[in-house]
Amino acid sequence: MRPQTFYRICLFVSLLFALNVSASEKTIALYGLFETTINSEQPFDNPFDYTDIVFTGEFIAPDQTSFNVSSFYDGLDAQGKDVWKIRFMPDRPGSWNYIIKNAAGKTIRHGEFITTDQTTNPGNHGHVKVDPQHPRYLIHDDGSPHFWIGGKWISAKDYGPKSKAGQKNLDIDPRVNVTHKYKSDQQLLDYLDLLVQYKHNGILLKIAQYPLEKDKLSWDLEWIRRGEWLVQQALNRGIYVQVNLFDTWSRDKNHYFKNNMLGANQLFDVWHDGDDKYKKNYLRYIISRFSAYANVYWELGNEMEHSPNCGNCFIKLANDKYLPWVRQYDPYNLPIGLSEDIWRATNADIGFLHQTDKLPDESMQRPVIMNELVGYKLKQSAFQKAWRKLFGNKLHPGLWHNDAINNEDLRFTYRRTFWKVFTHGGSGSSEATWLDISHEPSSAVLDVMRDHMHLSQLIDQLRPELNTMMPVQNLITTDNSHAQVSTRGNPSAYVSYFDAGYKQDIKEGVLTINGLSSDYDAIWMNPSTGKIISQTRLLHGSTKLAHPEYHQDVVLLLKR
Repeated sequence: MRPQTFYRICLFVSLLFALNVSASEKTIALYGLFETTINSEQPFDNPFDYTDIVFTGEFIAPDQTSFNVSSFYDGLDAQGKDVWKIRFMPDRPGSWNYIIKNAAGKTIRHGEFITTDQTTNPGNHGHVKVDPQHPRYLIHDDGSPHFWIGGKWISAKDYGPKSKAGQKNLDIDPRVNVTHKYKSDQQLLDYLDLLVQYKHNGILLKIAQYPLEKDKLSWDLEWIRRGEWLVQQALNRGIYVQVNLFDTWSRDKNHYFKNNMLGANQLFDVWHDGDDKYKKNYLRYIISRFSAYANVYWELGNEMEHSPNCGNCFIKLANDKYLPWVRQYDPYNLPIGLSEDIWRATNADIGFLHQTDKLPDESMQRPVIMNELVGYKLKQSAFQKAWRKLFGNKLHPGLWHNDAINNEDLRFTYRRTFWKVFTHGGSGSSEATWLDISHEPSSAVLDVMRDHMHLSQLIDQLRPELNTMMPVQNLITTDNSHAQVSTRGNPSAYVSYFDAGYKQDIKEGVLTINGLSSDYDAIWMNPSTGKIISQTRLLHGSTKLAHPEYHQDVVLLLKR
């Protein structure tokens, strides 16, 4: 027997007598958080290393379904003892049993708790998963559809410390002169509250190797705990969080607050084989720490095909290793998203789109979310182009940018993306991911959020049948060549979005409705105000419907 193996066996036997395990309350809310703490005074080479020390919990549901959960190391307690935690989210009411074991398979504790049939708050619908009946869409544990009305992504630098080891958390991206830096608790909470005010339900939280220490195994606990605090604060408000794992713009191995796009210059290179121990440890720790929060699911990678790295290399490793590892460690089988184009060649559950001219189409059999708005095409007259060149009112080439969402001229482009992703059969959109939340939001920012809210309000009216509404071709024929029409619906309700184009006005007219088999209420809505323009009854057999005069865009809701 190797000395290291003998040492570990002796160590785990001694743990049977050295451990002190404490559990959280005996009654847990549905989709709430059960937490067990394990203390030990035993020494370890590295308490973060899952090949050195790990505890597991088996949680047995009332129907005997079981979930296997890993521990995560969480530092020292007040007595100076090492602390590991095991977290679990019960997804059904009733009596649950659990068994805690060490790596030698010895039971160190067992117990029972009761899960109530009440959730922690009305916005907590349980975990997100792919809808088994309608796999193009997403659903919550409670059966309600999940449609992403997303805000920005929160950088690891946003929730990181002000400084570390003499380095300041103040990084300016030279491409666009955007500053990423420490945000106060109040700044982060104010943004979450703003999302709630405008009926948004999503943010993306970046990890991207930043809270890791230079040994590639240990974590800066204060840093990752603050990210965890943000997830909990979001959950309290009914906001769901896409947790990012890998990123083209991950942390530079020599700097705590700077990114480096070249994989070889990051803490570990996810585009090339090797460092499996560190990569697996990284994924397992994040999953063990975050997956029990009801509002979390995953973004495996962000823009992993961008130069100077190899997209095809990442595809192979994602299919061969990263996706299987995430699914191995995740007891809840949470959906895994991947951007920007390479998701199609992987086994990822969700496609995270970025380019606003690449909308969902009928061939997509997986959920898609526009989680970063990038390209757009805005028709401008020669006079408008000359005016902007002379007076500096430049349109930034990416809607992800803070300057773009603060430019009132681009409001329509955001709104058009939100609505078209919906009518084309998508599962949601985000806004300007680089929005600067250090300052009070401008009227232009609030206008974009308000437009997104109007879509959110309509979606609330369409529940619980939202996921049965599929893209519909040729429901509406219009003679007006300026308006593009896209529709999503089922025999109970159809939503059509009319896109006339930037600053285009459409006069009153008549359109043709094809194939309706019942009477419907025809409701015209202004998507920039959320107000109803007109409402008429469309009788069975009718094929003609008058449309109102509108500016840029209008929405038609047909309700049986």
